[in-house]
Amino acid sequence: MIQIGLVLLLCWLLSLHYVVVSAHTEDINGRVRWERTEHLQSVVDRLRVGLAILEPVAVSLVDTHPLVMSVETLGTRTGPFVIRVDEAFMQTLSPEEAEAALAHELGHVWIYTHHPYLQTERLANDIALRVVSRSALEPLYAKVWMRTGIKGNLSEYIGDGQ
Repeated sequence: MIQIGLVLLLCWLLSLHYVVVSAHTEDINGRVRWERTEHLQSVVDRLRVGLAILEPVAVSLVDTHPLVMSVETLGTRTGPFVIRVDEAFMQTLSPEEAEAALAHELGHVWIYTHHPYLQTERLANDIALRVVSRSALEPLYAKVWMRTGIKGNLSEYIGDGQ
């Protein structure tokens, strides 16, 4: 009886370890499968440090989101903030694209806390480019536009690359 209990305890501990360390896996096409909000939160926290954002920002995976991703304040101009992410859309992103998307949303937080009347997509991307590369933002916009059915001009959103 004690042996069965020890085996069950060991199985439970191994499953707990798997849940804690498995933030994402890759499918057969190399796309990331985001399985834990905690991993996205750790990316946001790291990017916040790089952008010197002191306000708390939480991440929430949602079943559907018409904009695929957005950020909003839950309080005053100093937050807290929450980034809501369409879970199915997140599954289509590479790790670099996911980081770029989160950096873009954090760009909105930075603007809101510093210059709240200057909110633009371009400025949010200018801020994001402090911590991510342009090469990660470009394919991200293609995926957003495909998902939402909206087409934009990439140079209006992230400049001409010079």
